[in-house]
Amino acid sequence: MRKTVLFAALISIMTFSAAGAGKQKTVEIKDDIAGDSLYGWTMPIPRNWKSKSFNEPGVERLFLQKKNYMINSSVKIYGGDYTIPSVTIYIQEFNGTMEDFENLIKKGLEEHRSDNLIVSKFGLLNEGEFIVSGDVSINSIPARQVYLKRNYTRIIIVPDGSAEGKEKIIRDHEVHEIYLIKRGGAMMVFQALCEREFYDVNGPEFQSLLTSITFSDK
Repeated sequence: MRKTVLFAALISIMTFSAAGAGKQKTVEIKDDIAGDSLYGWTMPIPRNWKSKSFNEPGVERLFLQKKNYMINSSVKIYGGDYTIPSVTIYIQEFNGTMEDFENLIKKGLEEHRSDNLIVSKFGLLNEGEFIVSGDVSINSIPARQVYLKRNYTRIIIVPDGSAEGKEKIIRDHEVHEIYLIKRGGAMMVFQALCEREFYDVNGPEFQSLLTSITFSDK
């Protein structure tokens, strides 16, 4: 009986340890620096951006959202939906090339669905549209740059003296600036997005965040 109890306790401990290992935090944010011990990269977090990591395991590694940002003047006055500039870094094991991953993105946009965990989390499969892509270098590291857009229609109610008010329709799109970086057997995907109206303001900050990423030799 004693052996049976000890064996059951041992199995319980091993199961708990395995579950704990699967959830071990490998992305940590400390002293305004995000570090990923699993995939070997770090990135400083600027003061105007707030950050969070995700539950593990998962393909989402880091999320950044701008603190001070511009809003369409009509939305600011009358209220309504708007997009906050943000950046998400994803990583997954991937045997193909950067061009192969880009083709997965295009396929997802065409079929409005994707079996790839990262592509399915872009928020683009229903309203996304491919713009352009090309090879680039990020800190001497080969990368693939992909620009997408997500169209939207927003309705704002503008007071006109009546009880209902007058509808003002805003039709525009978000710019999704995506970079693919292959490191060993893993694909890093950097997705930055903001409203088209404010891309000229946010684009340089996206670039600064991207080029601030440094990799270890692992």
